[in-house]
Amino acid sequence: MMINKKIRVIVIGILAIIWFTARTSLGFTDVVVIVNKNNPVQTVKKSVLVRYFLKKTTSWDKGTRVVPIDLTVNDPVRQEFSEGILQKSPHEVEEYWIAESLTGGKSAPEIVSDFALVKKRVAADVGALGYVDKTQVDETVKVVEVVN
Repeated sequence: MMINKKIRVIVIGILAIIWFTARTSLGFTDVVVIVNKNNPVQTVKKSVLVRYFLKKTTSWDKGTRVVPIDLTVNDPVRQEFSEGILQKSPHEVEEYWIAESLTGGKSAPEIVSDFALVKKRVAADVGALGYVDKTQVDETVKVVEVVN
């Protein structure tokens, strides 16, 4: 009996690792990137999205200023976005912004406390982009597909 329990625990552990690895390697599944409804963008490359959120690229293709909106550092959706897209933990992103503010004079994206505020900011600015849990999407914003 004891061996069966150990095997069961090992199998469950392996399955959890496989699930997490597959989920991470494919990108996030519960988080969607949103833009203003009037933004003509339908898809965005992951590498471009990183540049937008790290403010290395500051304009959309048509010249509109990119306005990234971030969630608070402890939000699980921010963690999923940061790790899945930016390939950094939220704390590593915070460290990046501290360094940028000291050396490059750049400021971090606006940080808001919940999905409703992300949607409100994105809906109010044609250049804004953010991310939310996919269950929070409504008609006030548009989801863009993230492609490799």
